Amino acid sequence: MSVVRKFFEGASRLMPEVAKPKRRVGLAEKLAWTALAMIVYLIMGEVYLYGVPRTQVTESIFILHVVFAQKTGTLTTLGIGPIVTAGILLQLLVGAEIIKLDLSKPEDRALFTSTSKVLSLVVAAIQAFAFSMSGMFGTITTVQAVLIFLQLLIATFIIMMLDELIQRGWGLGSGISLFIAVGIAQDIMIKLFSPIVVSPDGLYQGVILATFQSILSGAGLSPVLLRSRNMPDIVGLIATVALILILIYLNAVEVEIPISYARFSGFRAKYPVKLLYVSVIPVIFASMIFGNVYYLSSMLWNSYNQDGKNVFLNLLGTFKKTETGQVVPTGGLAYYMVSPGSIEGLMKDPIRGIVYAGLLVVFCLLFAKFWVNVGGLSPSKVAEQLISAGMQVPGFRRAPEVIEKIIGKYISTVTVLGAIIVGLIAGVADYTNTFGTGTGLLLLIGILYQYYELLVRERLTEMYPALGRLLGEA
Repeated sequence: MSVVRKFFEGASRLMPEVAKPKRRVGLAEKLAWTALAMIVYLIMGEVYLYGVPRTQVTESIFILHVVFAQKTGTLTTLGIGPIVTAGILLQLLVGAEIIKLDLSKPEDRALFTSTSKVLSLVVAAIQAFAFSMSGMFGTITTVQAVLIFLQLLIATFIIMMLDELIQRGWGLGSGISLFIAVGIAQDIMIKLFSPIVVSPDGLYQGVILATFQSILSGAGLSPVLLRSRNMPDIVGLIATVALILILIYLNAVEVEIPISYARFSGFRAKYPVKLLYVSVIPVIFASMIFGNVYYLSSMLWNSYNQDGKNVFLNLLGTFKKTETGQVVPTGGLAYYMVSPGSIEGLMKDPIRGIVYAGLLVVFCLLFAKFWVNVGGLSPSKVAEQLISAGMQVPGFRRAPEVIEKIIGKYISTVTVLGAIIVGLIAGVADYTNTFGTGTGLLLLIGILYQYYELLVRERLTEMYPALGRLLGEA
């Protein structure tokens, strides 16, 4: 393992990095840098890859756009996928102690960050090669393939720098979270207010404008109540609002375990265990698996099995190309790992809808259990943290195994319940044409809640500098 560590230490020295600010950055300046990073990312999402004909650009499944903040055919074709994949892979390796890093040490934390950047470029290179050589952009020359590969690699590097700019203290929160939230919010705004006509009914794409258009034409609400072709409609709008309210409530539900200081028995506190204990991590993991199965099977089909004669590749996935050039699954494992997407799609093939939701819940359960154990959220880890902070559970012996047993009952329950809830929301919400998808809204509400806490904290530390020094912000 020392050889691997030395390799990454050497490689990390070659990686450029954003310097931390040497002064305190005010809230207004942080918001400005955050907005700048967001604008750059949005511009990259509108710049199409040089050498790829627009007619050859095909959209991938929308869930990948949500989780990876990507837009196929543009500089954000890979989105934050390489960064997220590398980060999770490294976190799993460290959590499982396959790679020995003590993240409590500054030098190991720095090595973790630099190693994640190196792995991100490696993952980006693999994915860029797959995109440029698999035929996903139609028939292209070798020169075009090389240009696409280089553009995707450079774009990933720029996205890494934008994320690091924000995380280093120049901005607020995380660039990855910001890009995901902006992509989801952009989709919701399009479905609400888009003035483009893309449906046979002649109504605007945005449901708000389409509603006024339908009422003014004398047709009433019937044409926009339930629209076909995954167009935004009133049912989807109601489902979106209802789901947002439900998610806000679920994020606030928690179990409070009474704790106290061992040295000051009269001082009591509460340790909160949220219902959504592992948040949306299981959905992200599951979406990555589903997305990679879709990508792998579609690339293999496009390159080797368009005639459908290979039985083994048929089990992985069969596809067809629509009039717009989009590759759509028609059978195999990939078919059941892509949501039907609407009530209409669910009615056409209810078995697919049931299997998709079931697979999503199962994967969420597995990944929730796994992440609790390797992500530092297990009862034993929490017990160690409480003991090291000088805390105990009133009425019980101050020992790690005792606290672990008490907390473990709650953590085990909320882990299973939370995973089932997020899995069902992510899967079933799509059937009601929810704007941004169920997974997207799960991510969006969680990210906005984090930004709310950050803004409150930043505002407090500006008003009360002494509090900032207490919180380690100085």
